[in-house]
Amino acid sequence: MSKLSEKYIAGFLDADGTICLQVRKGERPTLMVAFSQKTSKDEVLKRIQEEYGGTFRIKKINGGSYSDLSFCSNSAKKLLNRICKFLVIKKHYANVCLEESEKKVVNPESLKVYLKEQREQRSCPLPKHPTRKWVAGYFDGDGCLSVRSIQKPFGQASIVAHIACSNFDTEGIVLLHNFFGGAIHDMRNGRCRQWCLSLGSPSKAKQFLGYFSKHCIVKRDQTLFVLGCAKMGHYRDGKSIKAALKQLKAREQRLSESGVAQLLKGIKDLPPSKRSDYHLFYRNKLGRILGKRAA
Repeated sequence: MSKLSEKYIAGFLDADGTICLQVRKGERPTLMVAFSQKTSKDEVLKRIQEEYGGTFRIKKINGGSYSDLSFCSNSAKKLLNRICKFLVIKKHYANVCLEESEKKVVNPESLKVYLKEQREQRSCPLPKHPTRKWVAGYFDGDGCLSVRSIQKPFGQASIVAHIACSNFDTEGIVLLHNFFGGAIHDMRNGRCRQWCLSLGSPSKAKQFLGYFSKHCIVKRDQTLFVLGCAKMGHYRDGKSIKAALKQLKAREQRLSESGVAQLLKGIKDLPPSKRSDYHLFYRNKLGRILGKRAA
């Protein structure tokens, strides 16, 4: 098993990690770094612990099982010092916490207010482009692949990649938007933002997923599956693609590459629709079918 890249861990922390200080008057704050995942998807946490240590525990929340990995004091500083330069979203706040953890607390309430303000500060400037391993970690943490719809009348799957975040953690989705395109939308009355990238064109799927999929851990089987469908040059067997992707998301353990290849065998390589059929339908500027023309 290959060693986890510091860039990957930085992307994963940007998505699913927490950095904080425990404040006590007259003492130096205690620096904390923590990760949390569903226990069925906690392979990344176990691999981080193998290489960096930390305290691992499992807890039950509303009937579900979650795994936590936490670092405290020196172990947290050691981890952040190694990955901080690769962070995109939490880089500014990580540096603030590292700096404040070396000072004795004079006024706890004032420090808490300051930390809250700094938590919402942007990390600038953004990199010119995202590294492949950072994208893999970020997408493993917060990314999602889904079939938005089955297009009529030919049954193609409309596949999208999307990532949601709070309105003060948008550096990651802005970086991806600048590099790959797509669109950013408001959610929950502006409290959250979501980046969406249509993978309706197989070439777009190869450009995006091919950029980082081999570095993924949690969602590697999903990205390889969609890439496998894209290599067919179409998504015409939409119902089977949607069902297979749903199955991959529900699995407790990810599939091997041979397992993904076996799943791809169930996708029918349907023949393209006859060109003569296309004149029968109205399309918008994006090529989506709006309806059938009158006879």
